[in-house]
Amino acid sequence: MINQVLAKIKDKLNDYFRLITSSDINLVTFLDGTKMDPVSFPINSVIPVLINIEEEKIIRQANRYEGVVKNGLKTELAPSLGINMFVLFVSNFSDYEQSLLFLSLLISYFQRNPVLDHYNTPTLSDSVDKVIIELITLPIAQRNELWNSLRTIYLPSAVYKIGVLVYSDDTSVKIESKVAFVEIKTNVQ
Repeated sequence: MINQVLAKIKDKLNDYFRLITSSDINLVTFLDGTKMDPVSFPINSVIPVLINIEEEKIIRQANRYEGVVKNGLKTELAPSLGINMFVLFVSNFSDYEQSLLFLSLLISYFQRNPVLDHYNTPTLSDSVDKVIIELITLPIAQRNELWNSLRTIYLPSAVYKIGVLVYSDDTSVKIESKVAFVEIKTNVQ
């Protein structure tokens, strides 16, 4: 599900950038998996990088292992899990001014389109109801730690919280309505 959502966001941004630039080039690309230590960001691209995943505790049920009983079937044996992704969008162009331009365009796009759903993104997976995209401002110390962990120099970038993706258990168990009485014998003298 994570890969599907990030791929849809990448496609939507590429469509937007092609419309703005009148070019057929895909400017939003993923990292090359062979160049990860230190991270090597492709030049003349906007690169989304998943930097963290967290559980969304607000939508969690009070009794997480209770399950739901419908028509004699107990469903959701394992509790649903809502997650938020934190994605760093890096704008890396040979011309610094162009890096800032595409970062501004990215922020503008997400400002106008903070929600992806089946109405505005018909190809969104059926397992995803909607995706909410929110700008996150990292304090300078955390931003410094992030770039140090990537082992590269700071580039124009923005962090977005993308959520809530809900992973659900669709396993069902039949519940017997008959109660069997068990006689317990004890040896009492």
